[in-house]
Amino acid sequence: MLNIAIVIVTWNGRDDCLQCLSSLRRLATPRCRIIVVDNGSTDRTAEVVADRFPEVEVITSPRNRGFSGGNNLGIERALEEETDYICLLNNDTVVDPCFLDELLRAASEHPEAGVLGSRVFYYDRPGVVWSQGIAVHGTSGRIYTPLHDRRASGLPDSVNPADAVSGAAMLLKGEMLREVGVLNNDYFLCFEDVELCLRARRGGYQVLTVPASRVFHKVSASMGGMYSETVVYYSTRNHLLVVNRQLPVTAPARVLRNLLIVLYTFIFAALTSGGPASPKIRAWWRGVGDYYRGQFGERTG
Repeated sequence: MLNIAIVIVTWNGRDDCLQCLSSLRRLATPRCRIIVVDNGSTDRTAEVVADRFPEVEVITSPRNRGFSGGNNLGIERALEEETDYICLLNNDTVVDPCFLDELLRAASEHPEAGVLGSRVFYYDRPGVVWSQGIAVHGTSGRIYTPLHDRRASGLPDSVNPADAVSGAAMLLKGEMLREVGVLNNDYFLCFEDVELCLRARRGGYQVLTVPASRVFHKVSASMGGMYSETVVYYSTRNHLLVVNRQLPVTAPARVLRNLLIVLYTFIFAALTSGGPASPKIRAWWRGVGDYYRGQFGERTG
């Protein structure tokens, strides 16, 4: 029998986490270990989870280690037990009872796969896809979700390869993690999932999307919303970071690609901001500056 663990990181998201755990109690997959990593919360998440879900293992961190650092605590704990597969799941998700069964079925049918991602819907628009595979264009540096905001009824249901999948709901092969490593803590938030997928592919593993695995996501609840200043900062800085570390090109091509990424990310910030003096524009500028200053990990100041 496979040894499977689900890792959930939470930071001041107690109610979302409790709803996620309630949905996991209805899983079709038996004997699944669940690890909740409390990332320095101040809302008593760890105590409440331990009280209401005694079957769940709770790891407490004295500080917020971000998505990458928090998940790594859970991943490393799971790998100590010779876990075959580890599923990373956002705390602001609700899962279909068969979501994990479908991921494991696809993993069994595709033993070459190191990463498998669910079809992730909006929680408040359950027929509309938030993410189903991520495309990474090495030449231009563009990273995007081709099926974003599409109705699921018009999309193919077959398992398909992708450049990357979202860390909101991704199944990781233990063998792959032992070979290529865990999430990179330099990212803290945003694009660490993409970076891991690119490393897995470089290591000879496939990355697949599994549309039959359905998850419903409240989208960046812990970061203040889908287009928050936090998202703008980390997505700007880390977009440059992941492309330049994982997709090397010649020096002249790198300069041009970086200019394009700076333009893409500025447009993203500008379209969701209130003008040139908006905090989001300042967050974008700080993200660009911190990338070139080599300031990674958690944003300071």
